[in-house]
Amino acid sequence: MPGIEAINGTGQQVYSYNNSLGKEDFLKLLICQLKQQDPLEPVKNTEFLAQMSQLTSLETLQDLNKKMEQLVALQQLAWEQQEVAFSANLLGCMVEAVNPEDGKVISGKVLGFYQNKGIIYLQLDDKAVPVYWVNKVSVAAGEGEGR
Repeated sequence: MPGIEAINGTGQQVYSYNNSLGKEDFLKLLICQLKQQDPLEPVKNTEFLAQMSQLTSLETLQDLNKKMEQLVALQQLAWEQQEVAFSANLLGCMVEAVNPEDGKVISGKVLGFYQNKGIIYLQLDDKAVPVYWVNKVSVAAGEGEGR
């Protein structure tokens, strides 16, 4: 995140500003406010409760954000495992794939598969095609019901 930093003549950082405030910052502000309040006009209970509720909301949102990040990572992992399982099931099958750039049909028997930069490629007889190009799958001749 962008921030502001002050450096003294010796090159040491003496002040740092960051755009995001955490719960510690919120608590420091709240404590400072309580210390500096006028004893003749203290903070009303409703104001104090509102501030505490904001702190609770902040903590809840931070926890929710962490859990969403974990969920996204788990979904990505599940998707990758599903692609690997799908590709493994294609071993020995005849597939037909269409190159979306030129519309050419590529077909062949799946001999293996590999992953490169997050994309799974099927190794056909003499070519490799991304698994997401496949539009038709059939049992290879001679494979029959033993598959």
